Amino acid sequence: MTKLLLDEHPLQVLPGLAKKIGLNEAIFLQQIHYWNEINKKANNNYRDGYHWTFNSGKDFLEQFPFWSKKTIQRTITRLEKLKLLVSGNYNKLKIDRTKWYRIDYKVLSALESSPFTQIGSTNESKWVEHLASLGLPLPEINSEISSEINKKHKGTENDSVRVAFSFQDYIKKFKVNEVDIEVIEHYLSLYRDCMNEEHPNLKAEQWGYVVDRLYYVTNPDYDIDFDLDESAVMDMMEKHFQTEYENCDYNILHFMSDGVRVKRMYEVAY
Repeated sequence: MTKLLLDEHPLQVLPGLAKKIGLNEAIFLQQIHYWNEINKKANNNYRDGYHWTFNSGKDFLEQFPFWSKKTIQRTITRLEKLKLLVSGNYNKLKIDRTKWYRIDYKVLSALESSPFTQIGSTNESKWVEHLASLGLPLPEINSEISSEINKKHKGTENDSVRVAFSFQDYIKKFKVNEVDIEVIEHYLSLYRDCMNEEHPNLKAEQWGYVVDRLYYVTNPDYDIDFDLDESAVMDMMEKHFQTEYENCDYNILHFMSDGVRVKRMYEVAY
């Protein structure tokens, strides 16, 4: 008997859900539903009127061994953007940042009856607007997570997300790993060589966007995601500065647009 056919608990997903939000998102959401149903039957993890499930990053990698850590985080982030997944923190220890998850079934019901046949990067905002038009309250995160978000992208009352500053100032305020710093600094060095000046300052949320999306690209034509390593990204950056655009100031935010990065990715890959 082969060990690749149903000798272990299979992951299940409905094609209709995968068509609407993507295969990775549908698989993950189905698993959250499965775990929360188990918790509901056992009356476990009941907080603020809902049953939740929680896993560490290591646990998720064991549950989804065919995905990378970045793919799992990206899938969670997108489900949160679509308002289908709600996150919280109910850990007893303040230093424990393991996130808890539940599904917003009202939003899921709206998805089922909505006119959207597929929700991709090009119409995510229209989907959120659709939810607002239905009068669905957007889920609130509990105070622990809210405090963490404020700490990450606000700092003090006078140092809000509206203040723009350099990348060096950003990494003094917010945690960025050394490899990510090296890759972004590579872009900034290329910018200095090309433009003969320092890169313009950005807001905290903009630098955060760059850091969070550094290693993956979405093809907007097919809604396909690609995971990249740091060497591929740096090759794309160099190709970017070798490319002539109309009315381009070579701001890193221009490079981060999916349309630009997809083209540069295919150029360095072949």
